[in-house]
Amino acid sequence: MAEYNVSSRAYCKMVLHAAKYPHCAVNGVLLAEKRQSGEMKTIDLIDAIPLFHLSLSLAPMMEVALIQVLNCN
Repeated sequence: MAEYNVSSRAYCKMVLHAAKYPHCAVNGVLLAEKRQSGEMKTIDLIDAIPLFHLSLSLAPMMEVALIQVLNCN
């Protein structure tokens, strides 16, 4: 069993990017921290990083974007 908590920063980024680009798919990454006490798992979604504002299924561009996100944190 897991409990999910979404920070106001992550939630606002997701909602505002979706509102700014209502005609496009918004792709991005959610950054999270996982905690566990006993049998209870808690996953805190702490930030959202938007990557693309269109339906982009090009693997090379997605791979570069994910590498940049990984190197920033």
